[in-house]
Amino acid sequence: MSYYNPFILKTAAKVSFLHISWLVALIGIPIVFFRDGLNFAEKSLLFVGLLLFFWLVYLVCCITFHRLSMRNEHNRFGYLAKDDLEKGKEVGTHLEGW
Repeated sequence: MSYYNPFILKTAAKVSFLHISWLVALIGIPIVFFRDGLNFAEKSLLFVGLLLFFWLVYLVCCITFHRLSMRNEHNRFGYLAKDDLEKGKEVGTHLEGW
């Protein structure tokens, strides 16, 4: 049985990107801005690369830990009772309270 369809994964990706982008921006912009020896294009590329890297790691962790939580029957039935949009939001924010 598949718990994730493309719509759920797309919604989870959007939600997780929004959750991780403010954190990376808060920490990454000052670090990249004050980095010596790089021009603006290199600083921007470094920031975007770090943002994408941390977002992908966060998304994979959210999906992995959500999948592990589906072992519990109560969690599984609660998840399957939701519509696709709510499922995507749940998957994308699974690590939010940790």
